[in-house]
Amino acid sequence: MPDQNQTDAIAYEGDDGDDDVLVLLEQIEDLVREGRKVPFSSMVMVEEEDILSLLHQVRSAVPREIRDAQRVVDDRSEIINAAQQEAAKILDHARSQAEYIVSEQGVLNEARQRGEEFLRQVEQEKRRTMGQIDEYALKQLTEVEAAVQDSLTVVLEALRTSSASLDQAKRHVGA
Repeated sequence: MPDQNQTDAIAYEGDDGDDDVLVLLEQIEDLVREGRKVPFSSMVMVEEEDILSLLHQVRSAVPREIRDAQRVVDDRSEIINAAQQEAAKILDHARSQAEYIVSEQGVLNEARQRGEEFLRQVEQEKRRTMGQIDEYALKQLTEVEAAVQDSLTVVLEALRTSSASLDQAKRHVGA
């Protein structure tokens, strides 16, 4: 007849109501270790009812364990499929991003080339305009210089005339 510990061990069930195969196997080992030794042999006597009950629980638990393992394998397959689908989505997104970037880069290169050409044209126009401004300014300066020169000539002539008149007046007064 089993003692109280053996009865508790036989009645053990996992938290979820399923017998854990490993726990049941440990209980069988405990029954064998705690069984009565047959004198002058390596045999052990155990209660038939106890060992049969544990073996019945192991038989019940093994299919459950196999079903649980199959569920894990099925879940694994679903997870792998979902991961492959997600990877495909990521790849598609990456491809479209790459195409966009490549096309955007082409647009940027075209804009850069057009901008550089525009800057060259503006620079040429600036040089041409600056040349025209310089030419106009030089012409105006030449005209101003000529006007100043003419004015200076008039002033000098007026000074000579005034000086001659002054000299003549001095001679008249002093004579």
